[in-house]
Amino acid sequence: MSQSVLISGGGIVGSFLGLELAAREIPFKIIEKKPFVSSEDDHIRSLTLNLSASERLEHLGITTNSSLIQRMKIFDGSGSGKLSFDCHEANIDYLAKVFNFNELREALIKKVESSVSIGDEITSFKTIESGIQASLSNESTLDSNLLVIAEGRNSNLAKSIASENFSKDYEQIAKTFLVEIPELNSEEAVQVFHEKEIFALMPYKNGTEINQFSVVWSMPKELAHDLSLENFSTHIQKFEKKLSCKIKVTSELLSFPLSAHHLDAYCDHGVCVIADAAHSIHPLAGQGINLGISDAIILAEEIERAVNSDKEIGQLAFLKKYELRRKTLNASMIRGVDFLFNLFQQDNPYLRLGRNSGLKVVDKFSFLKKNFILHASGIHKI
Repeated sequence: MSQSVLISGGGIVGSFLGLELAAREIPFKIIEKKPFVSSEDDHIRSLTLNLSASERLEHLGITTNSSLIQRMKIFDGSGSGKLSFDCHEANIDYLAKVFNFNELREALIKKVESSVSIGDEITSFKTIESGIQASLSNESTLDSNLLVIAEGRNSNLAKSIASENFSKDYEQIAKTFLVEIPELNSEEAVQVFHEKEIFALMPYKNGTEINQFSVVWSMPKELAHDLSLENFSTHIQKFEKKLSCKIKVTSELLSFPLSAHHLDAYCDHGVCVIADAAHSIHPLAGQGINLGISDAIILAEEIERAVNSDKEIGQLAFLKKYELRRKTLNASMIRGVDFLFNLFQQDNPYLRLGRNSGLKVVDKFSFLKKNFILHASGIHKI
């Protein structure tokens, strides 16, 4: 029984799912409305993929420049609390890799480009006997056994099958840019929580620059509106002091708003939702893209299982297995990150004292850190 998958959205996760299906010899087609166009800011955007996602990319033949993260340090900027993680504590080669966003997307697109249609979008769909029939913006239709919605945060297609059971605007803006910091280890990531700001540094190879890092700096909207390259040095001093270093900006500052959401269902008969269309998360744990890639891997596994059992891949019973394997884990991560965000936003001096003490205590328990590393790396999964 020959079955096919229609994917709405040709971004990182949509293309990755296509590659997973190709590896399993399952026919697919990707519909992407926006052509891939490079811009002068392409070199600034980065993605941090955990060990499991990075190794899966390599196994599927994706090779592009990346930077290793072997250690991570977390600081409470308002106190002396700190926490460190090292890949050797969990007997793994590295914690994560940092990729250039557009280089990775281009590498993925090249692998699946023969199955990508660019310039149209799926506007609606309906159930038919064999699965679904999708209507495109060019007024044509496509029939498929399964439609996978791999679009962005505000996907109308995703909203047509499920509603949100969690939604939050963090009233913050994230600034992302590149810096040079000679004093920092080039295989070390750093995160500083300072009052209502979160300052994250990831090692980032881009050409021949030495000790270059990609920054994601989360801040209240008021500060974001005032921040510019002209007054940057004034606002960055607190982080330079905490890290005992000098931070040199080497790019423009890009901005994006911060929010989170989670759908109450991931599937219906003949259709399912993955990645940002199903859930989004605050970037403080760097897990957004990793959750999406895990969605794609598990969905591909379930599709392959259905095909091998000579069953219809659009059956709700099979799709619910994907939902069962992913929904609870995604919800736990979203709620956990939301809790951490709120914890580090508190001004209460007793909470700050407890937070500092908590970081120091956890830093002394190697088994707790090892367990956290294995979960964050994607090694422990259902």
